[in-house]
Amino acid sequence: MFNVEESRQICPRKTLKSFLIYLILMWFIYPSIAKAVDHPCVNALTQLRGDLGVLANRGGLWSLMEQKGLKDESVIGMQADGKLARAVGRFEELCESEKKPEKQMFIGIQNLLGSARVIFNPRSSGEELIKSIIKLTNELDILLAKIK
Repeated sequence: MFNVEESRQICPRKTLKSFLIYLILMWFIYPSIAKAVDHPCVNALTQLRGDLGVLANRGGLWSLMEQKGLKDESVIGMQADGKLARAVGRFEELCESEKKPEKQMFIGIQNLLGSARVIFNPRSSGEELIKSIIKLTNELDILLAKIK
């Protein structure tokens, strides 16, 4: 029939087994919970780095100007490339500091990176390209002044 000693042995085994399963599940679940707790700027920074990487993999605006035969004005493209990288770098510094950047700053940098990607449109003439890059550089100057 029912033996009290057998029930004492079964109960600790089930409890121990349940506890071990719980620990194993928490070991798998905890990293995803910790990642979700991160500040949203971590994900934003990943996006900004990716967008900047797309531009860099194409050679940047400087390379585009060189390819279009605008070697005399290509310094403008180099300046724009540097300012884009500086904006993303400054955003990263703010993410690592105690003063986290606002969403508006992320949106501003993302829009400027998007504008830089649009400049790679193959139908753009040399003059349109220079105007677009100068406009982008001016907008970057305004954004970088706000970040400081």
